[in-house]
Amino acid sequence: MPVYRYTPCELPCKLCGDGFEHRQTSSTAELTACPTCGQAVVRAEINSITTPKLSRPVSVSSAKQAGFTVLKRLGDGEYERQ
Repeated sequence: MPVYRYTPCELPCKLCGDGFEHRQTSSTAELTACPTCGQAVVRAEINSITTPKLSRPVSVSSAKQAGFTVLKRLGDGEYERQ
């Protein structure tokens, strides 16, 4: 279910501040009133979320250069530092 951001029509609200997030299905109608204080609200524009894209797989040597500890799996729950 997507999370929508709602802001009160008259800022700031003493109970909800500058707004709140509400999880609802996309098929349900928008909220018209805050469930906490009852003040009229409007749905704010959703900002897109960006995720980093890897251009190549991370190698063991580059992970070590970046400061990560690289472990090799030996068996059931056993690991060895590389």
